[in-house]
Amino acid sequence: MLAFSKLKKSYEKYDRRTLVIISLSFIFSVFLIVATFYYFFLKKKNSFTPITYSDVKEVIVIYKKINTIKDIVPITCESVTPIVYTKVISLDNLPVKEKKKKFIDIVLPSILIAEFKIKQERNYVERIKNKIANGEPLTADEEKFLSKTLEKYKAQDIAELLEKINIHPVSIVLAQAAIESGWGSSRFFVRGNNIFGAWTWNKNAKKIAAKKNKKVYLRRFNNVLESVEDYFFSLNVSWAYKKFRLVRLKTTDPLLISRHLDKYSILRKRYVEKIKTVIQENQLQKYDNCKINPDYIIN
Repeated sequence: MLAFSKLKKSYEKYDRRTLVIISLSFIFSVFLIVATFYYFFLKKKNSFTPITYSDVKEVIVIYKKINTIKDIVPITCESVTPIVYTKVISLDNLPVKEKKKKFIDIVLPSILIAEFKIKQERNYVERIKNKIANGEPLTADEEKFLSKTLEKYKAQDIAELLEKINIHPVSIVLAQAAIESGWGSSRFFVRGNNIFGAWTWNKNAKKIAAKKNKKVYLRRFNNVLESVEDYFFSLNVSWAYKKFRLVRLKTTDPLLISRHLDKYSILRKRYVEKIKTVIQENQLQKYDNCKINPDYIIN
């Protein structure tokens, strides 16, 4: 009888353990089924990686003043250090060859930084476009970014936005910078970091009075990069460069694209010829593939 009682208790103990194990196994199985259903049906249905501002890469910029010619850092096309000059000096008294070289050393880093930022902005818009095309919902940040960017570029839709948020060959930018600033010898370049002779009619803007007309002003920028960014924004937004923007979507040839910059100057076709001449005579196309030193690019 005693032996039977012990056996019964042992069985009951074993039975309880079995019940617990079975229960836990059941719960775990249900969890696996639910998790599998979520992954293969719900998650897959909305499988997308939300675009966040952290996805956009940035350039670590070095700000520097130029007090003497020795302060200008020579560039190496394959790995350009992203230096933005906050103060420049006139290059007018230098021998022509050195003058041109120093001017490119000053301006090229800012051109590459500006283009890098535009490309990041464009990539962001393209990813949003792809999400919409795939029927994926946009996050609140994405919707906010898209709305602000459409307003900023005065675009009606994403197609027009991608036409406007774009870059063009460095050789064109360098040529125009050289023409407008006299290869770094103009008064507005020296006094206002104004490379492209940008005008302003804003009473509150930082400005420099034109020599011949004290009522007409040129913009004064805090640094060279600001001037380059203003140049790109003007070409990317103004109605006058609509054809220019459409052509650069089809080709990267600077000589073909620059044909449509006739409205940039009152010289019209002569200005276009000037750009072509400056590009060819100074072999500026060799700078079209220059890159920012990757050590200065962060996520």
